[in-house]
Amino acid sequence: MNKKIFFIIITIILILSGILFLTNFINSKMHPAPLLGGDRDIHGCVGSAGYSWCAIKNKCLRVWEEKCEIATSTPVVTSTSTANNITPTSSTSTAKSIESCAQKNGIWYPAENICEVNQLTESKCKVKGGIFNECASACRHDPTAQICTLQCVQTCTFK
Repeated sequence: MNKKIFFIIITIILILSGILFLTNFINSKMHPAPLLGGDRDIHGCVGSAGYSWCAIKNKCLRVWEEKCEIATSTPVVTSTSTANNITPTSSTSTAKSIESCAQKNGIWYPAENICEVNQLTESKCKVKGGIFNECASACRHDPTAQICTLQCVQTCTFK
């Protein structure tokens, strides 16, 4: 009698384990984990890897590895992005704005003509003359984003 009860208990445990395994397997196939590094911005820069857009050099870079600045004798050509149409523009005031942004270790957004320095606290932002936003959208520079995380991004914007 004890062997029958033991066999029934083991059978029930195995069946429940199998059901649990299959449920987890099916859920993982229906809801896969997000890809690491899948947070590219409108320029293709992967923020989670530390890359940000440098309009001066027209590429993604890590500001601690390579400075986003221009030599004073080099003409500046930026690009204003509208949807998928890129129109080149060049001007002295734009060059000064971009260089000023690079000196602040900021990210220049030519479409909005603003500089963002996102590592400043609210008090430091205001002291430097910036506009602080404690809860900006993660997709604020890409209104056509198909997927946007619901998180607040602290920003300090200079116009």
